[in-house]
Amino acid sequence: MKNTTLTRRTLSLAVASLFAATALPTFAQGEPQEGQQFRTLKPRNATTAGDKKVEVIEFFWFGCPHCNSIDPSLEAWLKKASPDVAFKKVHVSFGERTDAHQRLFFTLETLGLNAAQNAAVFNAIHADRKNLNTRDGILDWAKSRNLDMAKFTATYDDAFTMSRKMKAATQLQDAYKVDGVPYFAIDGQYITSPSIAGGEPSFYNTLDFLVNKARKDRGLSAVPEKKEESKKDTKKPAAKAVKKES
Repeated sequence: MKNTTLTRRTLSLAVASLFAATALPTFAQGEPQEGQQFRTLKPRNATTAGDKKVEVIEFFWFGCPHCNSIDPSLEAWLKKASPDVAFKKVHVSFGERTDAHQRLFFTLETLGLNAAQNAAVFNAIHADRKNLNTRDGILDWAKSRNLDMAKFTATYDDAFTMSRKMKAATQLQDAYKVDGVPYFAIDGQYITSPSIAGGEPSFYNTLDFLVNKARKDRGLSAVPEKKEESKKDTKKPAAKAVKKES
């Protein structure tokens, strides 16, 4: 069986190339071009989002500096994304260096805590310089977050569940030919990233373009973006003056 695990040297080169992406000039916000801001996978991979949804997958690694830096703007993009966008994160494995982080991600996912804790993991690694490369370090972090330690430890140590999830992630990683992170797959067919697109502004322009392209490819109607609800005036109406009877 072909060994698809990237070497540490390859991983270092991939991450280094993503650092360089921040220094690249961004493309004009015109229509993205195949081979420049995105590429196409053939054949198209099957998705799990359903016939009426456009699946967007982010392949990432908690230890990746660029995954960390893009996370806030990605969350902002998701808040405005159309209801027909089905988004999911997949933590990659590039070997021993990433496996503890991947196991942490799938532990949080199993417990339904990704949305609440992913940003905290990034912050612990990149801001607080915590060592989350070992079981003990991860358990210490979980305790500091006031998580249910009995459930967290049992899930983290559940060899069957973790093996199944990590194997499925590796299969997806291979199917989408992931060669660096962050790496985005749209509707099973289109690939882009900040480094491919030439920086964050062009990346989000490309991401929106590819979501719309996927809709057109499958004859789906455009769905309006989410709009932030305006705050209603909750002031109580002024009390009417009551005339005194003479």
